[in-house]
Amino acid sequence: MKNYKGLRLYIGLGPSKVRRRLKGHGFGVKKVQSAGRNQAVVIHTATGDHLRQLKQLFADVRVSDSEAEISRSLENLGDLGPDTTRADAKRD
Repeated sequence: MKNYKGLRLYIGLGPSKVRRRLKGHGFGVKKVQSAGRNQAVVIHTATGDHLRQLKQLFADVRVSDSEAEISRSLENLGDLGPDTTRADAKRD
């Protein structure tokens, strides 16, 4: 696998959904790769205003510059329904 140079932006959506949102926008995006279940990493060269616009495309989901900040939550797991997440939240 080629190691792309650029900045990384971790997003709490699957790669296909990220590609769909990015369609028609540039923002210096070089590659969209999977970063785990329902997570993607966007390799880009965007800075300044373009970086702000890129992050604004994903304002409704978790976005981070580091992989450690994107932790899996129950709401992000696609195979769990709302009843399961509510039950787990009540236990905490």
